[in-house]
Amino acid sequence: MKGNKHWHDPVAESYAATIAYKVPGYQLLHELTIDVLETELMGTASRILTVGAGGGEEIINMLQRKEDWLITGIDPSPSMLDMAKRRVTQLEMESRVTWHETSLDKVSAEPVYDAAVSLLVIHFIEKRQLFLEEIARRLQPDAPFILAFIHGEMKSQAFQQELHMLSLFMQRQGLEKEVFTSFKNRLGSATHPVPEEEIKEHLIKAGFEDIRPYFQAGMIKGLVCKRGRREADEK
Repeated sequence: MKGNKHWHDPVAESYAATIAYKVPGYQLLHELTIDVLETELMGTASRILTVGAGGGEEIINMLQRKEDWLITGIDPSPSMLDMAKRRVTQLEMESRVTWHETSLDKVSAEPVYDAAVSLLVIHFIEKRQLFLEEIARRLQPDAPFILAFIHGEMKSQAFQQELHMLSLFMQRQGLEKEVFTSFKNRLGSATHPVPEEEIKEHLIKAGFEDIRPYFQAGMIKGLVCKRGRREADEK
């Protein structure tokens, strides 16, 4: 299961410093993600799977918000995962995080997690259906799964308008035009926007249910759902 090869380049080191200037509502997305998690888990001690943990923003937010959450972070990129590790080390919270520098399918498939989070990852994944099924296999019945992604149909007028809005956003953040141009040029090759109906179909097929939105800013969409129960869960 391959991710985006760009995360293995030295450019990945600048990711944490620039991503908030490229993604509208980046900080709010992470804050609301933890709000949703906390609401779904109702204050219980929980084991949370974070898929695409490089950079560490969601892990940092979870660690700071809830003292009894234990996090497992998975990312195949050494440079991105190192960045997340350094940030956790600075907080002196290493004991609460387990790291896996590999792809999800190489990690134990036991359904031991009480929740899963994957933010701004799936639009880099080639085999989306398999990716979601691998997450579902590792979750307890009724466990919440939260994902955020670039959504939309690239050829549609609405997507083109959102692209223009994104260029204006990046310009206001002080980024050079080349930053937006680079993002635009990767669309359809390294970055694959996902129509919302398509991702919902994938989620349902993977065994998720109760799918509902919790965030949207331009072309960034956030969904929350639950891992449905299966016959094997009742035995």
